[in-house]
Amino acid sequence: MDIIRIIREKLEESKARCSTEEYRELVKSELDKCLDLLAEQIEFESASLYVLVRRKRKLQKMCDLGGGVNFIDSVRFENGSGLSAWVAKKQKPIYLSDIHRGSRHGQAPIRSYLSMPIVADENVIGVLNLAHTKAAAFERREMLTIKNFIENLKPILEIYQRYSYGFRNLSESNFTY
Repeated sequence: MDIIRIIREKLEESKARCSTEEYRELVKSELDKCLDLLAEQIEFESASLYVLVRRKRKLQKMCDLGGGVNFIDSVRFENGSGLSAWVAKKQKPIYLSDIHRGSRHGQAPIRSYLSMPIVADENVIGVLNLAHTKAAAFERREMLTIKNFIENLKPILEIYQRYSYGFRNLSESNFTY
């Protein structure tokens, strides 16, 4: 995944010349590209990528593909709402390989759901959710691809967290120049 390495380098170089809002939008745009790359490697219907905002200890959706997905979004947990927040708190993935939902859920209900924590230095920095209308969509080959994708994605999320956290600390300080 050399393209993710190139994205990481681009983000590192952009920190110095972008405002916080510009940088946030740049990161979102680059993460959209990352989800597109994952979609080229494995099949899924929708995806959502969340980052943990360290200052607030809450998950923030950074991007999604195919409308995004987060089960039980109406249930609130310590780090936000839905299963993504539960996964972030427990640092354990959830894989529902064959969800049986009635026709009341539309023409193409979700049959497979995966929510993976993104952990760096024993701390959750994000969560990746994937969904498919096909049962057992994320088996061994797909899981290996997803885990490799997450490993490549970690530095991007860490860069974003460091930049966002550092900028807020600097702007909230009492130093004058």
